[in-house]
Amino acid sequence: MISKRFFALLAASCMLLPVYGLAQDSAALLTQAGGSFRLVDDAMTGAVSNDGLVGEPQAAATAEQPAVTVSQPAPDAVELAALYYYAEQKQDDRVAAESARLRLKYPGFEMPQDLYQPQTARSADETLLWKLYQKNDFTGIDAEIIRLKSAAPDWAPTTDFSEKLATKKQRVLMTEAAAAKNWTGVIQAGSVIDPSVEGEIDLLWLLIDAYAETGMREPLANVYRGILLREGDKRLPDAALVTTLQKAIRDFPASEVQAVMAKLAVTPAMQAALQPVAFDLLRKTVADFNADEKRSEPLADTDLEPLKLATQTKANAGDMGLLGWYYLKIKQPAVSAPWFQKALELKPDASNAKGLYLSLAAQNLQEEAYQVAATHLQDLSGDPEFLLNALSLRFAKPDTAAIDEKIVASYSTTILQTLNADHAEILAWYAYNSKQYEAAAAWFGKSVDWKVAPARVKGLALSMMRLSQKQDFADLQSKYKDVYPEIWAEIKVAPAPRGKKAAAAVIKPRGAIQANYFRNFQAKRYSACISDLSDLRARGQMTSNAFLIGGWCYLGLSRLSEARASFAEAMTAGGQAQADAAYGTALTLLRGKLTDDADAILRAYPMTAERDREVRAEIYVQRARSAFDQAQYQNALDALNTRATLVAEPADLSQLRGWSYYHLGNKGMAKQVFQRLNDHLNDAASRRGLIEASRVEGTRH
Repeated sequence: MISKRFFALLAASCMLLPVYGLAQDSAALLTQAGGSFRLVDDAMTGAVSNDGLVGEPQAAATAEQPAVTVSQPAPDAVELAALYYYAEQKQDDRVAAESARLRLKYPGFEMPQDLYQPQTARSADETLLWKLYQKNDFTGIDAEIIRLKSAAPDWAPTTDFSEKLATKKQRVLMTEAAAAKNWTGVIQAGSVIDPSVEGEIDLLWLLIDAYAETGMREPLANVYRGILLREGDKRLPDAALVTTLQKAIRDFPASEVQAVMAKLAVTPAMQAALQPVAFDLLRKTVADFNADEKRSEPLADTDLEPLKLATQTKANAGDMGLLGWYYLKIKQPAVSAPWFQKALELKPDASNAKGLYLSLAAQNLQEEAYQVAATHLQDLSGDPEFLLNALSLRFAKPDTAAIDEKIVASYSTTILQTLNADHAEILAWYAYNSKQYEAAAAWFGKSVDWKVAPARVKGLALSMMRLSQKQDFADLQSKYKDVYPEIWAEIKVAPAPRGKKAAAAVIKPRGAIQANYFRNFQAKRYSACISDLSDLRARGQMTSNAFLIGGWCYLGLSRLSEARASFAEAMTAGGQAQADAAYGTALTLLRGKLTDDADAILRAYPMTAERDREVRAEIYVQRARSAFDQAQYQNALDALNTRATLVAEPADLSQLRGWSYYHLGNKGMAKQVFQRLNDHLNDAASRRGLIEASRVEGTRH
C-alpha cells in the first residue's frame, strides 16, 4: 500500500513540472541531471516539511548548489520513498533511474537489501534483536523472531543481522564445545571455516586444538598452512603467527617448524618476536632426542648452551629435568645427577626422582640411590615395578643398615599390589634372616602360591622348622620331595640365622592386605580393593570395617547386590559402623532405583543431618522423575517442591519443573522457568523449552 507521505512527495514534484515546461514523464525527468532534478528534490523536502514530518521548510536550491552536501551524507527514509514505491510496482526501469539519481547525490549509496521485500516485512524493528545479540541470548532471539513473524509473516531478519548471528552462534558453539573438551563438537561447529581467509584467529586455534586432540593430522596441517602461509596483504599479524608456531611445536617435528620459521622471519621485528619460539623449539629438539631410542649421536654443545644459561637466569625444573635425561641418555650420569637434584629441589615428582636414582645407580652409588627411593616413596608409587626394584637392594642386603618401617610397609603393600613372587621371596628371606619367622613363612607362602621355585619352598620349610610347625613341614615335604629332592638334605643341616632381629617388623601379608585394601579404596582402585578383601575372606579374617570398605568398593564397581550384602554384614556390628553401613545401603538402593526401600532404611536407621538430607534429596529426585515419566506432572512438581526445601535445584531438575508446568497448561510459569535457565545456561534444551512455552501463554488449569 502507498503511504500518504509518498503521495505528498509525488504531488509536490508534479506541481513543479509545468513551471519549467518539461513535457517528459516522471521517469524521464528523474534521469536528468539538470536544475529541475534538484528542484524536485527540494519540492519533496518541502512537502515533507509542510506535512510536519521533517522540520522547517527549506529554501529552494539554486542551480549553483552542489548535488551532494556534507550535511546529508546518506539518503533518509524520505529520499528512499520513491525507490521503494517503484520496486513495489515492479517498475524496474524507474528503480534504475531512481538509484542513478541517488548515487549521483550520494556517491556511497548502495541499494537497500530489503528493497523487494513487502512493506509489512520491512516495517519490523530489529532493535531488540540486536540487544539480544549483544547478550548472546540466542533463545531470546529465536523467540523474538517468532513474535515478529507472527505480526508480519513476510518479514525476515536483514542479511546483515542473519550473517552476524550465524557468525556469533558459530563462535559460541565452538568455545562452549572446547570448554567441555568436546573436540568433535568444535570440529562440527567450525566445519565451514576456510583457514586461508578466516580473520578470527582464535577460532582457528580452537580447530587446531580439536584436530590435535582427535589425531586428525591432515586437516590439522591444513589449518596450520592456512594461517602461516598467507602472503601479501593477507598475511596475519606477527603476534598471531608467533602463537600459532608455538602450538605447532606441540604437533610437528622440530625440523618442520624450523623450516616454517625461516620462511616467516623476514623482518627484524619478526626475528625478535620468534626468539621465544626458537627457545621452545630447542626444548622440543632435546625432548625428541631423549624419546627416540634409535638416536645416540649427542647434540652439539653449542645448541644446548641457551637452555643451560636459561636455568641460571630463571630456575625451571622442566628444563633441568630435560637436561638430566639428555646426559643420562648419552651415558654421562655424573653430569645428569646434579641436574636431577636441582630439579627435585624445585619440583619433587616421579620423573626427576627416577632420573636421579638411575644417575646414582649408574655410578654404582647404591646407598645414595636407595635413599632417593626411600625419600620419594609417594612420588614413585605410581610405578610399582620401579619402586620394588629400587627398594629391593636394601632388603637383599639387610646388614647394610636398618630399614625404616615406612619402607617395609611400602615394599610389602607394593608386592601385594603387583603379586610379584620374586620380591615376595626377597622380603621373606629378609624376614627369615632377621628372625621374624612368622612373617617369613607368610611371605614364602605367598611367593610359592604366585610362582613356585625350589628356593621359595626351601625358605618356607626352614621357616616352618624354626616355628616348630612339624605337621605343616611334613605336609610341605610330602608335596615337594619328588619335585625338588635336593633341597631337603640341605634343610636338615641348615644353621639358624645369626643376624639380629630387625628393628622394623616385617608386615605379614594379612596386615599388609588390611593396610592395602583401604589404600586401594582411597585411590579408587576398587578391583584391587576387592581382591585384597577376597584374600582376607578366604582366610576368615574379615572385620566389620573390611565389610564396610568392601561395600563401598563394590558400589564403586556398580556391583549392587554384592555391595548390599557387604553393607548388611557391616550393619550387624552396631555403633558407627552400623550408621555408615546404613548410609551406604541407602545409596546402593537408590543406585538400583529402589526408592521405597531406600526410604525404609532412612526411617529405620539414624543418620547425620547432612547424610539424611542427601538421601532424602535423591529420593525426591527419583520420585519426581518417575511421576513425570508416568505423566503425573503435579506429583512431579510436588516432589520437586519438597526437594527444594532441602537443597538447591540443579538445572536438569529445573528443566523437569518447566516441562511439568508446560504439560499442566501453565505456560506462563513454564516460560519463567525456562527464561531463568536460559539466562544462566544458554543451552539448546533451555532454548527449546522457552520457545515452546512462548508460543501461546495460557493459564494454569
